[in-house]
Amino acid sequence: MKYANDPRLAARTYAAADRDWHIDAALSEISIQFTLDPSVFIAPQVTQVVPVGKQSDRYYIWDRAYWFRIPKTLRAKATEPNYVEFAVSSAAYYANNYMLGGRIPYEDFSNADEALDIEESTARGLTQLLMLDWEDRVATLLTTAANVGSGSALTGTNRWDDFGNSNPISDVTTGKAWMRLETGLEPNTMVVGAQVHDALLQHPDVIDRIKYVGIADQQAVSNALANNFGVQKYLVRKAVKNTAAENLAVSMSYVWGKNVVLLYTPPAPGRNVPSGVYAFRWRPEGFTDFVVETRENDNIKAREKRIGYFQDERITSTVLTYLLSTVVN
Repeated sequence: MKYANDPRLAARTYAAADRDWHIDAALSEISIQFTLDPSVFIAPQVTQVVPVGKQSDRYYIWDRAYWFRIPKTLRAKATEPNYVEFAVSSAAYYANNYMLGGRIPYEDFSNADEALDIEESTARGLTQLLMLDWEDRVATLLTTAANVGSGSALTGTNRWDDFGNSNPISDVTTGKAWMRLETGLEPNTMVVGAQVHDALLQHPDVIDRIKYVGIADQQAVSNALANNFGVQKYLVRKAVKNTAAENLAVSMSYVWGKNVVLLYTPPAPGRNVPSGVYAFRWRPEGFTDFVVETRENDNIKAREKRIGYFQDERITSTVLTYLLSTVVN
């Protein structure tokens, strides 16, 4: 399999309470492949993972006022240089443990030909729910106006499904110009909800700019739209969720809603590298995230599986995030 040599499949050592659990290597490959599939979820692309050594700690926030104020650099002969100090504050993260488990009754293994399928579907189901939860947390974080640096809630004829009056290019340019002035950086990632993307594909201004795309497959269109809006990554989010409580009628909605998020994400993440948002990932000694663990529970006559990870997603620089909300009707 493609990820057979993924370092996250390393063996795990166990505390006494965990000795009944063992890593199911084959199913772990299924789980990890699913989490790495960018066509399913974008949370790993938007919230780049930064490994941390402690479950709870603080990260630095550098005061941009000191980074952009030009100091006196001219030094007279035989004098000390101008020493500058950088103001810094900090904020805390706490890597919560997100974990789900599933039970497969022994009776369900009666058909040996389907036994592996049952275990695979359980592993995939648990992983999908973990990833959907991560996606939903990130979407909520970035589409809440109080969390981001700036933005605009579009109304009336400014909404992008008003094809005769709205101006998507101008709205995005406004957001890019704001971030550039505030930070010297421009957003390189544009996240759009599925309904917004559908409207853009019908908008005359956009159609006119991408109509010469040679191969009109999904990736080619996304690349053309990225070029159109002047970003490196144009990410369409089609993930949906059931918002109804258990035992009530299903009520489906889009995870990312009718929003557009502009943000800056660095080529390589790091605790001292600026980014709009990070995911602080903690790996306790002997723990491997998104690995399928299995044990037999003879008390209830079932095989149990669990998958989990420790993480906290944080907006680490509000001025590297910009939100357009209620973009379509």
